[in-house]
Amino acid sequence: MTGIRAAVAIAVKDWTRFVRQPFLMVISVVIPLVFIFFYSLVIPVSNNNPIMIADLDGGPVAERLSEVMRTIHSDEGPYYDVRTTDPETALKAFDDAEVLAVVIIPDGFSQAVAAGDARVELRLNNINSDYSKNLRLRLDAAVGALNEELAGTVVEVEETRRLPTDPTMLGYISTSLLLFGCLYAAMVNTGLQIAAEWNDRTVKNLLLAPLGRGALVAGKVIAGLGQSLASVALVLLVLVVGFDFRPSGSLLAMAGIIGVVLLMGAGIGMVVGVASKKTLATASGLITAAVALFLVSGNEESMRGLAWGQPITALWQLSRTLPTTYAFMSARSIFLTGDVSDLARNLVIVLISTAAILGLAGWLLRRAYTHLTGGQ
Repeated sequence: MTGIRAAVAIAVKDWTRFVRQPFLMVISVVIPLVFIFFYSLVIPVSNNNPIMIADLDGGPVAERLSEVMRTIHSDEGPYYDVRTTDPETALKAFDDAEVLAVVIIPDGFSQAVAAGDARVELRLNNINSDYSKNLRLRLDAAVGALNEELAGTVVEVEETRRLPTDPTMLGYISTSLLLFGCLYAAMVNTGLQIAAEWNDRTVKNLLLAPLGRGALVAGKVIAGLGQSLASVALVLLVLVVGFDFRPSGSLLAMAGIIGVVLLMGAGIGMVVGVASKKTLATASGLITAAVALFLVSGNEESMRGLAWGQPITALWQLSRTLPTTYAFMSARSIFLTGDVSDLARNLVIVLISTAAILGLAGWLLRRAYTHLTGGQ
């Protein structure tokens, strides 16, 4: 009972310091929101390509091709955002570099289709090979769909999916961003609170208190988690409102994986804070580490299909050694895909790793006690 009261007292003391230092609240919230802002700019562009069509033919087949380009889509949404089919507007916009691509349907296109020798022209402002590739493949798909309508099916593709539907890119990234927000907030808040004990020269009183190291760890973890709740809630609100994030799965399972990830982040923050003993070094190191974990662990599944050579193979192998990777994979299973084939294994890895990290934090606190100097 004494240990519980002591842990709560430590948490209340750290919460008070957190509220009195607005800079800590800014650090806790700003970085995840910057990431969300960045992805809110990038992802819609990659999902839906704005394009213009210069319809010089105006015949029914040309109109049908324009309609196919408007309606062809993936599970996530339309391939194209057709801005205009007016030839003069489209060609002028391309010449002025206001649009990255224009599809020209030449005069006589409908007659050429009847004769079996029709062509369309794709003019690209190819500033980016990935963007150009998307425009080429999507136009190929639109022309293929029109060919199928006009001449009938010649060759079909049989597709087998591991998942019943394609998870949307917004959902995929939103899950990673939410996990990043949890890890980041717990790591930075807890790390700063423990390092501040050395910075404020209060660590000696803390470590000499007649308490078990478990109570000290629990107090700091409770403090870090409490401070992280506002940040995580804000990140979740922005994802739901701004990204239309709609996680599936049971609320209990979702709350469970978020809670475990917060605990893991708090443990990492405490380990770094005790090892560093300096607030500035702890803050900069943990911010860098959280971003690195987001990029490496949060993209393991994306790298997996590309890791057949070159440096990305080493990066993918590194991601497989990080326990945070299995937290991201578990979250996607629970939030997004519903695929539970590897969920039990991933959760076991996450839980064991979290316990080990918290145990390491307790050991470091014990070691810090034996290395206290008279001046501290």
